[in-house]
Parts: sequence; structure tokens; C-alpha cells
Amino acid sequence: MRYLIKARLKEKNEKALLKAIDNQTLGYGSIAYPTFKKCMENARLLINGEIQWIEVCYCREAFGPGKELIEELPYWEEYFHNIKIMMARDPKKCDGYPVCADCDCTKKLESKLRNKGKKFLTTLRDTF
Repeated sequence: MRYLIKARLKEKNEKALLKAIDNQTLGYGSIAYPTFKKCMENARLLINGEIQWIEVCYCREAFGPGKELIEELPYWEEYFHNIKIMMARDPKKCDGYPVCADCDCTKKLESKLRNKGKKFLTTLRDTF
């Protein structure tokens, strides 16, 4: 499934997050480890200070409804708070695993997201 994630960066975690991204340790230990960096590279900083990104996750398919991002969440919670997980598409219209990662819907959503706010990672690097 595809999710729109909105969150706020925890205060004073900016440098730690950059270090984890640069050292390629963000999400290390997670089965989804390779996708964490991509999520941050495509994340957008919205005008209200929230960070938004798209994440493809199969926890719902594996563990059932209400378990969205259950495996990834502890890694995100290290750096972010007020994490909101929203389905980016009606599950009835989604083919799920393994199609989600590279389907047209994901590409369309990523394209739309590029028009929102500013690039989060660029802004973070420029600030810290």
C-alpha cells in the first residue's frame, strides 16, 4: 500500500537525522531500510512546518488493517513526532504487493508532491 506521511521533525534532531541519512544508517535494521533515504530525498517541507512524504509499505497486507508502517514507525519516531499516516489510495483500487512500489499511481503521487512546499532535505542541509 501507498501512504502519505506527515510529521514534524523533533526539536534538536536535525543534525542527527542528516548524519543518519549521510551515513546510510537511517532505518538500518528495518526490512524497508533501503527506502528510508528515498523517502527523505523526496520529502517536502510544507508551509506549516510539517514534512510530507510518500511511503510504500506492505505491513497492512502482512499484518492486517491498523498495522500500517508498524515495522518502520520506530525508526521514524526516533526523529519525528506527530506522525500522521494516511492512505494515499483506496485499498480496493490498489494491487498491493509487490506492484505498489513502481506502479503509475506512485509515480503520479510523487509528481504531485514535488509541487508542494520545498525540498525538505535541501532545506535541512542549508539550515544545518
